Amino acid sequence: MSLAEVRAALRRVWPDAREVDKAQIRALGGGLNARSFLVVAGERRHVLRLPVAGSVAWLDLATEARAMRAAAAADLAPAVIAVDAEAGLLLTDYRMMLWVPDLVRQPAVVTMIVRLLRALHRLPVELPVYSVEGFTSSYLAALAASNVSSLGAEEGRWAAELVTLGRDFDATHSPTAFCHNDLVAANILVDGAAARLIDFEYAGRGAPLLDLASLAGMNDLNEAQRRQLLDEYYGTAPGAPSMRDLDNAVRMVRLLAYFWGRVAETRLADPRAHAELSASIGATLRQG
Repeated sequence: MSLAEVRAALRRVWPDAREVDKAQIRALGGGLNARSFLVVAGERRHVLRLPVAGSVAWLDLATEARAMRAAAAADLAPAVIAVDAEAGLLLTDYRMMLWVPDLVRQPAVVTMIVRLLRALHRLPVELPVYSVEGFTSSYLAALAASNVSSLGAEEGRWAAELVTLGRDFDATHSPTAFCHNDLVAANILVDGAAARLIDFEYAGRGAPLLDLASLAGMNDLNEAQRRQLLDEYYGTAPGAPSMRDLDNAVRMVRLLAYFWGRVAETRLADPRAHAELSASIGATLRQG
């Protein structure tokens, strides 16, 4: 997208349109799609997120913004400045924080993220239920209907495994909490004292274990780090999930992410980043 197109989008949501022409605009990395821009104008520093054609995001933008506002009110996410649901534009406050996969694996940062998740999961926000079985059915149906994709033997086995894991997870773990459900490192902002979340496109009512599995599975936390997650989140609470429960959920989350990537490959104009993600997750799945 050209700078002129970004400015045109910015005029729809920037608090003072007179500042747009002189605003400094810089693309931000981190996600699979180059769609977020840091905008600096006067004392304002905000992030503009643009829509992606063919996106497989779950929540509509208005619902996502409502979820993010609730998290921001508890200082768990940057503030939402403006939303243009018709144009698919989201403008949020900019926080000078770091995100890197290695950072979220550090014990002190794991503790910080657990604290954040416990606070997030307590927030009373009305959101649709995040059903793993439902997402699985949706992704597999989309692939079956695609003219450019068919499942190979290995993918067929993974699909059957995901159906079983998702059905069992939904039946066993009640959707009691406000969950983020997409805890890749790029969606976790960390400074020296706190962590915050961005991109609530998959937020919903879910089981807390789902967020722990997302964090562990999408950032390759090792056994000691996964144990720390469980110990610090649940402590000695009766009926707390076991390491086996977490490991099964991690496997499930990775399978779900794999098929999400495969669906995105069939829909996006430039599927290369998602194809690379699917290939990377596939390699991890083969390792067991």
